[in-house]
Amino acid sequence: MFMKTVIHAFAISIIVHVVYLASTIGIGYWKTKLYKPDVGNAWEKAAMLQNEVVFGQTGSPMVYLVSFVGVAAVSALVMHVYQMVRG
Repeated sequence: MFMKTVIHAFAISIIVHVVYLASTIGIGYWKTKLYKPDVGNAWEKAAMLQNEVVFGQTGSPMVYLVSFVGVAAVSALVMHVYQMVRG
């Protein structure tokens, strides 16, 4: 029973992280598709133009590992408490 809970907790963690990454990519894509630059006014303020473009964000891989294990631990705890209450 313990291994079943652990496997389910890791599966839930994988699903949560896939949904998070997919939504981040989807929102970035959506914002990119809807962006309409103001080219006419940009020529008047040439000094204010950016020379670098950044899409998305980067973080330490350790953050994702800790997040993955943390979500799995919380999921396992919730499932364990639910099983205890249910009987």
